[in-house]
Amino acid sequence: RLPGKGTVKTSYRPGICETDLDTVLPHFIIDTLREGIVDFDRRLRGFITAEATLVGIESRTSAPVRILRDASSESVGVKGLYPAGEGAGYAGGIMSSAVDGIKIADIIAGRLAS
Repeated sequence: RLPGKGTVKTSYRPGICETDLDTVLPHFIIDTLREGIVDFDRRLRGFITAEATLVGIESRTSAPVRILRDASSESVGVKGLYPAGEGAGYAGGIMSSAVDGIKIADIIAGRLAS
């Protein structure tokens, strides 16, 4: 099928553009995805169907800048500021941002409690 010419229906807005992932990702990633999807289907029968669609790919990206933190995780340049997550340069995705946010929240809660 040509990119964008498929018949996949989705509730995702603003919509999707269908394409063959072999044209946009390196083969080692494609092979790993295929193996993972097959393995997932072994664990959860019925995951692979004719209607199954891989709607999106989350890529690991980082902010081009980093707000420096000291040993206590406070900003080096601004007292009371606790840089956290992807925008501050300390995470590369939603999960690592969440983990970093929880870490900083625990630090702030500890400081407020003392």
